[in-house]
Parts: sequence; C-alpha cells; structure tokens
Amino acid sequence: MAYKSEIHYAAFLALIFCFLIASMEVQNAEALGCEKPSTTWSGPCLISDDCNNQCINWEGAVHGECSFALGPECFCYFC
Repeated sequence: MAYKSEIHYAAFLALIFCFLIASMEVQNAEALGCEKPSTTWSGPCLISDDCNNQCINWEGAVHGECSFALGPECFCYFC
C-alpha cells in the first residue's frame, strides 16, 4: 500500500516540476522579444545613459543600454 502512495507522490512532484520548467521557458521566450537593437543609434555605444535617453525619447522604449556582447551596440527594451 505504501508503495502506491510513493509512486503517486513522485508522479505529482514530477508533474509540478514540468509545469515549473514550462512556465520559465514561456517567460524567457517573452523576454527575448523585449530587447531589440536601436534603429536610431549610429556608431558604437559607449555611454548607456545616452543610449537609454535615445531609446526612451526616439523609439518609445521602456529603457535602453549599451551591450558589448557583439560589439558596443545600443539595445532598447520594450517591456
């Protein structure tokens, strides 16, 4: 009898774990759509405050910052 309840408990925990992983993946996918390279910035981005002002005032973004992953580029965040 105890063996069946242990299996049910383990299955329940596995199901909860799967739901947690799925919800994190959805959040990550939504976050990826928020970040876009600035369409109005020209040249290398060296000062994040300038990038932030440009993204907010010219592109209607929530904020912006310099990203150095692929070179100094201004990225705007829309969510």
